[in-house]
Amino acid sequence: MKQVKTYNFIEITKKEFQQYQSEPISTAQAMEIQNNLFGVVDLLLQWSSKSSSECA
Repeated sequence: MKQVKTYNFIEITKKEFQQYQSEPISTAQAMEIQNNLFGVVDLLLQWSSKSSSECA
């Protein structure tokens, strides 16, 4: 069941980001996009928690 959800998320990523690339996006590229986006979100969350603790 978990693989189906991962596959759907990869397909959604491919569809969303295809408009920015002329050639079809591969599964590996979609996974790299996801990893980059999750990395940015993680950094923002870390930065936010550090900022909150410094303000307290």
